[in-house]
Amino acid sequence: MRMRRLCRKAAVLAVLFLLVFCTGVSSQALEAIDTDREASLTVYFGRENTGFFGVPFRIYRVADVEASAGGVDFTLTGDFARYPVSVNGLDSSGWRALAQTLDSYAVRDGLGPLRTVKTDSGGRAVFEDLTAGLYLVTGERHIDGNSVFTPQPLLVCLPALDEEESGWIYDQEVSCKYESGGRPGDGGDTVRRKVLKIWDDEECSGNRPQEITVQLLKDGEVYDTVTLSEENGWKFTWEKLNADAEWRVTEYRVPDGYTVSVQREGITFVITNTCSPPDQPDSPDEPDEPGEPGEPGGPDEPGQPGSPDEPSHPEEPGEPGGGTPKLPQTGMLWWPVPLLAFGGLLLFLIGWEVNRHDEK
Repeated sequence: MRMRRLCRKAAVLAVLFLLVFCTGVSSQALEAIDTDREASLTVYFGRENTGFFGVPFRIYRVADVEASAGGVDFTLTGDFARYPVSVNGLDSSGWRALAQTLDSYAVRDGLGPLRTVKTDSGGRAVFEDLTAGLYLVTGERHIDGNSVFTPQPLLVCLPALDEEESGWIYDQEVSCKYESGGRPGDGGDTVRRKVLKIWDDEECSGNRPQEITVQLLKDGEVYDTVTLSEENGWKFTWEKLNADAEWRVTEYRVPDGYTVSVQREGITFVITNTCSPPDQPDSPDEPDEPGEPGEPGGPDEPGQPGSPDEPSHPEEPGEPGGGTPKLPQTGMLWWPVPLLAFGGLLLFLIGWEVNRHDEK
């Protein structure tokens, strides 16, 4: 009898402990973001521990951020609120594609950055006195000897979650990845660029349009427009493009009910249209229609396509100067699971002991 009473008391204490512990974990899972607290962002751009000096970097505030039960939620803001993109629930590949997509829109539409800062002698561009939010970071190409280094656009959340995903870091330092290649010669070098359309719309493929329009940007200006459809396999190739220019693509007038994502893979731009869930509002209006070829803001007449040429210099991504910027991750906290499992095992052993004594 005495053993039974002791076991029952132990079981009650164990249950109380788990209840108090679980309540404490849920209430301290993620603290609110202090929107009144200033944040800062330091961007490093360099190679082999040698920073590039005097490179302009720009930042754009693209979304508001707030803590939620699952992690963080973003809401597009300002000029970026009109673009039909998805900004929540993304993995690392999705974040890279979103950065490229927003960069192309910002360049095409001439959006002014929040701030522009040049890198110092250590290769660091420092942005201070920032408010909480999601920021797009872009930089200009840097020529070092016979090599050209093109920084890739990236997205950074301020503040960012710490390693335990239980607190916020308001002063961030990130390393900018880049593409590297040989320096173009006398202007005669050419490259190819491809575009491929992918549909992610199994639940609403009946609403898929018969064709879509893609814009090719040369140094931020619309250079050419093409139509993709089933007839051309939803793909196109541009030949003999100036190797000294920066080439981007955007989708013009994204279909209603879809979001768009553009990611470059080598010389190919992959445009993915994803069907939006039915409970989401319709996509925002697209920017004004471009003018006719030759008009201000419209595409120039492209040259006649020639035979395929391979890129005259490597254009694959180079090694980054550091780690990938840390973005908030949504989802539950997993570290309490082992403790809860141990508590469950403890209760099982106590119950087994009580039953063993009862049988005696």
